Amino acid sequence: MSTETSTTKGSDDLEHEEHTHGGTDKQYFQIFWILVVLTALEVSTEWWDEWFGEGSRPIAVFVLITLMIIKFFLVASYFMHLKWDTPILKRIFYFGMIVAIAVYLIAMTSMNFWTDSGTTEFNDPPPAPPPVEASD
Repeated sequence: MSTETSTTKGSDDLEHEEHTHGGTDKQYFQIFWILVVLTALEVSTEWWDEWFGEGSRPIAVFVLITLMIIKFFLVASYFMHLKWDTPILKRIFYFGMIVAIAVYLIAMTSMNFWTDSGTTEFNDPPPAPPPVEASD
C-alpha cells in the first residue's frame, strides 16, 4: 500500500491569502469618469429641444433609454462585482433585469408614453356626445 501525502495550507497561510474579487482602483476610476460623462449627456437632453428643435424629442427618449441600460450594466458589472461572479449568478441577474426592462417598456406603452399630444389627456379621447335639443 502506498501512502499519499497531501499538502494543506496552514491557518497562517489562509490568513495571508488575498482574494481578487473585484477590479483595480484604476478600473473603478475609469468607470466613474465614464458614468460622469454619460450622466452629463443625460442631463443635456433637457435642452435638446432648444438646441436642435422639437423634432429631437424622440431621439432624446431613445438616447436616454440606451444610456440607462449602459449605465446599469456598468454599475452592476463593476460596483456590484457581477463581472467577477459565477456564470449562474450572472444569468439569474441578467434574466431578472431583462424581465424588469420588458415590464417597464410595456407599462410605458400602456400609458401612451411613446406619442405626445401636448396635453395631459389621452391621445384618442372618445367623441363628444351630440348636443341635446331642447323640447317645448
